[in-house]
Amino acid sequence: MNNSHISKNILLLRQKFLVLCCVFVAVIIGLSIANIFLYGFNWLNLVVPVFTVGFAFYAYRDQIRPIMVLGRICDALEEAKQGNIHVRITQTKGLGEVGQVAWALNDFLDIVETNFKELSNSFQRTSQKQFHRNGLSDGMPGEFAATMDNINIAIRSMHDAHIFSTQNRLKSELHHINTSNLLINLKNNQQELVSLSQRMDDVLSIATQNRDGAEGSRETVKELKYALEDMNQRMTSMEETAQRLGSNSVRISDTIKIITDIAEQTNLLALNAAIEAARAGEVGRGFAVVADEVRMLADRTRSSTAEISNVVTSLTEQIQDMVSQTMAVGEQTAKVGDEVNHFHTNFDQVANSSQETIALINQTKDIAFATLVKLDHIIYMQNGYIGLESNGEGNEAHAVSVDHHNCRLGKWYYEGEGYESFKDLPAYRRLASHHKEVHSNMHVAMDLVKQDWLNDDSVLHSLIATISDAEKASNHVMGCISDMVAEKHG
Repeated sequence: MNNSHISKNILLLRQKFLVLCCVFVAVIIGLSIANIFLYGFNWLNLVVPVFTVGFAFYAYRDQIRPIMVLGRICDALEEAKQGNIHVRITQTKGLGEVGQVAWALNDFLDIVETNFKELSNSFQRTSQKQFHRNGLSDGMPGEFAATMDNINIAIRSMHDAHIFSTQNRLKSELHHINTSNLLINLKNNQQELVSLSQRMDDVLSIATQNRDGAEGSRETVKELKYALEDMNQRMTSMEETAQRLGSNSVRISDTIKIITDIAEQTNLLALNAAIEAARAGEVGRGFAVVADEVRMLADRTRSSTAEISNVVTSLTEQIQDMVSQTMAVGEQTAKVGDEVNHFHTNFDQVANSSQETIALINQTKDIAFATLVKLDHIIYMQNGYIGLESNGEGNEAHAVSVDHHNCRLGKWYYEGEGYESFKDLPAYRRLASHHKEVHSNMHVAMDLVKQDWLNDDSVLHSLIATISDAEKASNHVMGCISDMVAEKHG
């Protein structure tokens, strides 16, 4: 048993009682010895010291038990100070108030031990995420019951906090997975849009070549149309000439027929003249010679007109055949002309469609490129959020540290296709200030996230406000990009 530092130089009760008993016995023995010297020996001088020694021994034996119990109480309290509250004081029967004190201490230690075991079991189960094991407060007195109830409230709060923490962890993991895959998908879409833009350039080049080819073919068809119209006019004139020639050949045939009739009549008259000359004898011999000559001339005329008639007949047949063929060729030429006119109309439609296709391809290309620019800006913002989650560290935070001239959108705006295609539009000029504001707010946010925003609410509020301003400016950037395409294509 350890002595208290306060009473280390003072005798304990057991020692004090032992000293008192010894002093009492010594005084009685001294008085007995003095009485023997003064008055002589007496049996009382022997009995009284013996009785005194026996009484002192009895008194010491009787009082040492409660004193020993006090010592055990002290030991129990010392053990309790060391955290060992299982020690109890027993064998206190017949000790009176000291025994009551001992049992009162035992009851107190029982309550404290029960309280500690309830706390230990509750917190042990709580550490194992078993929040259903609340501490039992029934049967505990006063402050112990109130403390246990407060601890149960704290355990329920810990349960709620655990649920909230688990939900936040799930949301955080889902957000991380979503953000990581979203960024990957956005970058893949970015590459696909770049490839699409390049392919749109190829399609635009092909469509332009087709339009130029259609324009050239339209001119060729136009010249062919004019040539066929001229040919058709010439064939019509040739047809009219052939018809006139046919009419003239008919007239020639009629004339030859008349000449043939005249030759027949002349021959008949010559025959009559020869007959009359033969009757006249010598006087009509001269007329007979003339009549023979006239008849021979009539025969030759008839023969010649017959040949001429054959020639004219053959010529007439050929002229009729030529007229028929000329009319057939004219019909075919007219039909070819109609087809060429239809072909020319179709070529006009093809050329116009090619021009419209080029306009639509240009619009589609601008929309695709505007979408690519928006995607670049979205990736920039996503990198910003990932950088903020990493407290301004990492590759994503470094990616958003560039100014508004050197990001992908900035290069497109100041020196790329955006400048070439949209520089004269109002929306293009509005875009610059909003884009600059996005970068400025994101840079401020990266500086704020490196400060003690966990413990400084002003920094946290400034960080949230800055990100909100960045998002507002970002929405304006998106709107300006869409407005540029709308303004360019009406």
